[in-house]
Amino acid sequence: MSVSTSRITEVLEIKQLSFRYQYKVILSKLSFAVNPGEILHITGPNGSGKTTLMSILAGLRKESAGKITFRLSDGTITDDRRTHVEYLPAEANALYGKMDAMSNLRFWRKLRGLDASDQYLRPVLARWDLDHPLIRENFPVESFSTGMKRRLALARLELSETECWLLDEPLYGLDTKGIETFQDMLEKHHLQNGITVIVSHDIAPLEKFPVRRLDLTPTPALTPGVKGA
Repeated sequence: MSVSTSRITEVLEIKQLSFRYQYKVILSKLSFAVNPGEILHITGPNGSGKTTLMSILAGLRKESAGKITFRLSDGTITDDRRTHVEYLPAEANALYGKMDAMSNLRFWRKLRGLDASDQYLRPVLARWDLDHPLIRENFPVESFSTGMKRRLALARLELSETECWLLDEPLYGLDTKGIETFQDMLEKHHLQNGITVIVSHDIAPLEKFPVRRLDLTPTPALTPGVKGA
């Protein structure tokens, strides 16, 4: 497999991150870093703050305290998550239901200022079994099955060319072939020094990768290299 070296090497750094909802503390003084090429698996029971943490990292929810930054290879520190992060929420696929598959991918590529021509889109659609002429165009995504929507959302992720992926239950709705395609995509991202933060109850597909774990139960118990308060 050939590996691109065009990406800017980044480190995702979280320092003393806390989140409180009304009077309840959901996250308390989390500090950790995710380095280029690393996969961080966030674990914990329901209600432990996994999805809350992911939405904060994605910039969709404001932390109560703490700091989230990217340290670039040239030493620059930035908190611009919109540029550096692609977020796949649990069950929600962030797709436009009235558009067809190609229109969705064209829209997201153009939104990021990337080439949206068919030569980039169709090979990815084919990998996710969505390149049939009756599927890719003139068939609204709102009519897709759950698995088809998830595959299209993952195709969009693959085409995003972002360095940091935040994946909340990415395997939701996938069959065996879809899981294998996901593993191939994740391996490529890993080899390209991409950062992955993932929440998944299905850990078997992750066993082939060198994964660190952040356990949110009940106070953070972190694997070596990750600091917690």
